[in-house]
Amino acid sequence: MADMSQTQMERAKQFFEHEYQERGMVKWQGYYLSDHTENVSDYTQQRKNKMDQKLMPEMTLEEISSVLFAAYANQQAVSVQERAVIDGIVPAIISGVVKGYDENNVYIGGVKLNLEDINWANVK
Repeated sequence: MADMSQTQMERAKQFFEHEYQERGMVKWQGYYLSDHTENVSDYTQQRKNKMDQKLMPEMTLEEISSVLFAAYANQQAVSVQERAVIDGIVPAIISGVVKGYDENNVYIGGVKLNLEDINWANVK
C-alpha cells in the first residue's frame, strides 16, 4: 500500500510539473461577466430613471428660500430640483435634510447647492 501511495505521488508530481497548464484569468472570466452584466443593468436603470424625470414647476427664489428655511427650522427633509437641463436630461430630484446655509448655498444631505440653481423645492 505504501508503494501505491508513493507511485501516485510521483505520477501527480509529474502531471503538475509537466502536463498541467494553469488557466490563469480564464477561470475568473465568469465572475467578471456577471459583474459587468450587473453594472450594465444598473446603468441602464439609472439612465431610464433620468430620461423619465420630469421638470418640476418653476418657483421663485423667495418661494424656494421660504420652503428651505421652514424645513431647516423644523429639521424636515426636502426635495429639490436644479434648473439645468443638459442634453435633454432633466436633473434628478435631490432629497435630504437641510443641514445649513451660507451666503449663496444651501446644504441638503451631503450636497451643496447654489440657491440660484434651484428650480423647485418641497418639504417631504
